[in-house]
Amino acid sequence: MFTQFKYLYRDLTTWKLSGLKGLFYTFFEGGVWATIAYRINRSFFLIDIPIVKIPIRIICFILFKLSEVFLGISLPPEVDIGPGLHIGHTGLIIINHGVRAGRNLTIAHGVTIGSKGLGKIGIPTLGDNIFIGSGAKVLGKILVGSNTRIGANAVVISDVPEGATAVGVPAKIIIK
Repeated sequence: MFTQFKYLYRDLTTWKLSGLKGLFYTFFEGGVWATIAYRINRSFFLIDIPIVKIPIRIICFILFKLSEVFLGISLPPEVDIGPGLHIGHTGLIIINHGVRAGRNLTIAHGVTIGSKGLGKIGIPTLGDNIFIGSGAKVLGKILVGSNTRIGANAVVISDVPEGATAVGVPAKIIIK
């Protein structure tokens, strides 16, 4: 539970603050609020005391829905993301409840990470140091290796090797 607060501190350090003006603008950034809401929600979700588990899960669901409605990001507490999460802008970000991601995940607006739909089972697993550009879709039971970049509006439906850049529809590896 307390690990999530350490992760939150690391998440907030990804925002490059320059003086009081930078702090002021960052305070009103939706991505910061979405990150804070996710980390608090995740810390509650990880409490596994039988008597209080059900009421806590109800609170988690309510916090998740408030974040989804007011910030435009669907980031459920079941998602396991390492420290260094950076959400540049909120707005139509959807992440499936079973996604696992490593350290330093940067997500732009309009991103979807989840299953392919139509009854297809499987969700992506993401490594460390990943950037996902605006409007990108990462779909299906795939592995996105560490130190990768996914370009804007790319549709990734197959594995991305470590250190690669994926662009296009469907995504192709352009740099290894």
